[in-house]
Amino acid sequence: MRKGRRDLVPQLLCSGCFALCFYAFMLIEAFVNEGCAVIFGSGAVNTLYALGLVCTGAGFLSFPLLCRACKGENSRKAALLIAGGLCLAAAAVLTAAARPAAFLLSSAAALLLTGHIGGWMYHTAAVCFAGSRYTGRMIGSGMGASIFLQFIVQNLTPCREVFLGSVFLSLAFALCFMVRAMKGGAGEKPLPAPSRGRGGRESAAALVAAVALMSLAAGMIDSVLTSFNAEKAYDIYGGVRLLYGLGLILAGFVADIKERSYLPLATVCAVLLSSVCMFFLSEEVGYFAGTALMYLYSGFYAVFLTVMFLDYAPKSGCPELWAGMGRIVRSFTVAATVLPALKVYDAAGSTVLAAGSCLASIGVLLALLPHIGHAVAAWERGGEDSGRKESSPREKLALYAQSRALTPRETEVLERLLTTEEDLQGIADSMYISRRMVQRYVSSIYEKTETKTRLGLFQSYISFTAD
Repeated sequence: MRKGRRDLVPQLLCSGCFALCFYAFMLIEAFVNEGCAVIFGSGAVNTLYALGLVCTGAGFLSFPLLCRACKGENSRKAALLIAGGLCLAAAAVLTAAARPAAFLLSSAAALLLTGHIGGWMYHTAAVCFAGSRYTGRMIGSGMGASIFLQFIVQNLTPCREVFLGSVFLSLAFALCFMVRAMKGGAGEKPLPAPSRGRGGRESAAALVAAVALMSLAAGMIDSVLTSFNAEKAYDIYGGVRLLYGLGLILAGFVADIKERSYLPLATVCAVLLSSVCMFFLSEEVGYFAGTALMYLYSGFYAVFLTVMFLDYAPKSGCPELWAGMGRIVRSFTVAATVLPALKVYDAAGSTVLAAGSCLASIGVLLALLPHIGHAVAAWERGGEDSGRKESSPREKLALYAQSRALTPRETEVLERLLTTEEDLQGIADSMYISRRMVQRYVSSIYEKTETKTRLGLFQSYISFTAD
């Protein structure tokens, strides 16, 4: 399986650029919240935070709409570069904005465009990591590293020039990677998985419900801590935030154990633990303990809503939408929660919010019961019978494609080369692409499989399945 190791290089690059996008978003969001406290006062921070989340969610939603409008590779590249340029311009205006109107417009534009670029990045990652065994580790470690970098920038070099330079470099690297990835098929629709029926839709609905309930619990905590930070009662970007990075890395490694079997169970445990942190927020001495628990939970929550939908996206009919669905649900749910939760906290204290968080945690548990059942079954059998199970032809094809680092679109061409007698023109017609594009895919398949003919490709595949 030495060929499979070569696939780690593009995955490492993708995880790095994914982390850079996440880092740029976190910087912009923090800068907006801190700027709002200066220009409008601490009482307006939660309102602008909620509006910013709506802008971010709208940005993610705008990506699949753009994909429908821009079918060609060149037009998509141009649209991505324009979005990147506008985002950098909005960030530059944001750093210099002193008037309320300029600050509001540049904040909305920066968060909207960051969300849009995030939609591109999530889709690119869904294609790049399709079928990978390292998705959780790479995504979680990359996001964790971005939190550590954010801590350094905001606490050790807190100036506008460093902020703008960091955003510029991060987005520039990410944009370059995504533009280059389009040439390898990342800009195209991933190969649909065989199970697209009712079970797949039910699984997607359960994931959406679970993320919405997790976001409800997270929004209750966010509302209080964001208000505390705005009033300078506590610094949520201080050293305790490093626990968020540790939580992301830990969750990433848990995600890859037995193909996500334990990630839902671990996340449910984390969300139940996070409910406890609400009891600590009423007393000043409890800020650190409450924030620490919240950040550890947030690491599992962020990895769950990212990795689970990156896995599901290639199986869906609209991967451009589903790759970032976790972020979309999170943005709109938290936006709808932060203001009511703060009013409840001001009126009744942390006990009521803690009770609401516990109820949301129970809802998450119920939504993820099927996934948790798989984890329990995997634990009981210890994986002994998994190696004896005969793989289906489609599973064998997927394993062969993964071992040779084929893209999802190349895998679709491979399937037709192995299972049909269609010539190149016939494959092009059935896939609704040009003959020249099919020739490019075939040449790439031959190179990656170290074969020269269709017969040699078939023999390579048969030898692989026999092993």
